[in-house]
Amino acid sequence: MSTKVDKLVKTYKVLSSIPALVRAEIESENVVSSVWSQRNIEKGKATKFNRMHFLFPKTSEETLPIDISAELLTRTSPSRKYKAVLRENDSKQFLEIWQHHSILRTVDLSSLDIHGNIYTDAEFCTFDFSPDEKRLLYIAEKKNPKNEPFYKRKAPEEAKSNGGDTAKKAIKGEEFLYQQDWGEQLVGKRKSIIAEYNIENDTVQLLEGIPDNVCVAQAKYSPDGTYIVGVVYFIEPRKLGLIYCTNRPSSIFYLNSKGDYFTLSLNNKSVKSPIFSPDGKYLVWLQRNSGGPHMSCMKLVKINVPFNTDSNVETVVDIVPETTVINNNKLFYGIYNSGFPKRPWASNNRLVFNTNQKYTINSYIVNIDSGEITELEGANGSRIVVDVNNDTILSLERNFLKPDVLTIGQLKSDNSVEWKEIHNKLDVPELSNMTYKYFDLVAPEGSVTNFNAIYLGPNQGENKTVPLIVWPHGGPHSAFANYFFLEAAMFLSLGYAIVLINYRGSIGSGDDSVNYLLGKVGTSDVKDCIQAVDTVLEEFAWLNPDQLVLCGGSHGGFLVTHLSGQYPDKFKAVVARNPVIDIASMSIISDIPDWCYVEAGEAYTQIGEPDDSILLKMRNASPIIHAHKVKAPTLLQIGSKDLRVPPHQGTDYYNRLKSNGVTVRMNLYDDNHPLGTVPNEIDNILNTILWFETHLKREE
Repeated sequence: MSTKVDKLVKTYKVLSSIPALVRAEIESENVVSSVWSQRNIEKGKATKFNRMHFLFPKTSEETLPIDISAELLTRTSPSRKYKAVLRENDSKQFLEIWQHHSILRTVDLSSLDIHGNIYTDAEFCTFDFSPDEKRLLYIAEKKNPKNEPFYKRKAPEEAKSNGGDTAKKAIKGEEFLYQQDWGEQLVGKRKSIIAEYNIENDTVQLLEGIPDNVCVAQAKYSPDGTYIVGVVYFIEPRKLGLIYCTNRPSSIFYLNSKGDYFTLSLNNKSVKSPIFSPDGKYLVWLQRNSGGPHMSCMKLVKINVPFNTDSNVETVVDIVPETTVINNNKLFYGIYNSGFPKRPWASNNRLVFNTNQKYTINSYIVNIDSGEITELEGANGSRIVVDVNNDTILSLERNFLKPDVLTIGQLKSDNSVEWKEIHNKLDVPELSNMTYKYFDLVAPEGSVTNFNAIYLGPNQGENKTVPLIVWPHGGPHSAFANYFFLEAAMFLSLGYAIVLINYRGSIGSGDDSVNYLLGKVGTSDVKDCIQAVDTVLEEFAWLNPDQLVLCGGSHGGFLVTHLSGQYPDKFKAVVARNPVIDIASMSIISDIPDWCYVEAGEAYTQIGEPDDSILLKMRNASPIIHAHKVKAPTLLQIGSKDLRVPPHQGTDYYNRLKSNGVTVRMNLYDDNHPLGTVPNEIDNILNTILWFETHLKREE
């Protein structure tokens, strides 16, 4: 066993050294900067580094990497006169303003004691220069008032200073007052406020006018700098988990320097990522109905600027129920992203966006005047645009079998681009004999029948010699797309094949497909998995039908535990990461209880008397009802800090399997839902492999 473990660790070290692109920017006509992330096993966390790429007519050169792991946020001013950096040092945040020849300002934000930490997550983050480059806008946690117990003995000096009429008195008896935050991976974020740093005066000001019963996000200056717009979340009667969710009630807000504030009259809507067009004529954003599935198709909308509460909202790209035809007779399945590149505009009001489309992520150009859509072609796998500057487009090409490749090209008037690679590519010899194939599948029944799957594995082999990992994605309203990821590469390098399954309910295949799954979890998604497995077994003779194993997390964990219970003789081993086991019990404690109701086909409400029939419906859709039939040895990988699928889901399943005589093991990590820290990732990936190797009885 020690020899096998040593080999696995060595393979992990090799594959984990492959960096992934975080962001990139066109600095000038011949210079591109890029930021990459790489797992650092020795430090136990990711290392983030910067590289500069110098482009010449026939070649390109790049600098050695520079570690920028302490940088939380960066932003370059419109004229490129300044660069703002938010840096972390000893758990403290420092705001820096750089100019060409030196650092201009450094602000120890904690010493100012004006607000809490600046938000750096994608859901709320703002880091925006004013058009005149004199101010920097950001969003931070509101500073809570000081509080103390009802009784606290004080020194005479302290009692005197707290007793004056003008002194700030601490609030008594509110030490333990419950304040809800935004849940999974947003712990501690309770009330967002907007702050503005004045570069000339070296001062921070909190902007006034925003009501207490909302949270603001994704704020930005208007083109003339006289007001601010952004997303406002309505938080009454409660907050529901925000990360991975585009369905939270929200609107677009307006705020000027006088504190005048209003929101657009968008009833029962959810909005994301407002941006101004380059000519300043439009405000554009993504929108869908609030409630319902946590991810679904978005529409692209706009309003004329200036605007007021009742301004008319026009649709640029509508929600796509199934599919529609765009330029060059391409099929388009709708928009499923929740944001845009930092600089998304090409000339003539052409907006660039990236979105899931079936089994890839594609990039598109949309003319916001006409609504005309064109796909940016040429990717071997997925294409993701990361920056646009004067019709020069910087994009990332991703592929299951190759590390990230940065490409650049000039956008022509017909929306075509000739792409050029601008950095040295890494080879992965471990994947040299591997291939992938897309499968478009049709279910035998249902109002929606189309779904898809992806085969990853050897391109040849002897009959019935290759084990197959059956891997449905989480969500359920997400999708596998063609991009390199470490865990799949590990399995492939060890001789496994994989089938990744985008069952009905996945994004990227039309909004009808997303909504079809509601009320059918545990049935139609399970059947789709079985159909995908049987299809790839029939297609590739080298796959061994007697060596099928299951791997999945979250809703993918829900599905693999369903599959092992409903088809107990088909699969030889199971690994489930933070799986949903009992929707009914999860509905009480998860940060997204609405998910439990919606996926069971019911409307979420906490008004009135609880309906026991809904809880029973949730229970009957859950893997727990099949647990007594499970035969396959099962490994559970559970995060003790998971707020999305709380750890009791795994522990209850562990105890039930053990009581029924099933071989079961549970690893409990000090982590949240993704189990994403480097030490925990190493452990759960290697334990997954060893579990499969042991129970498939594979030789060295």
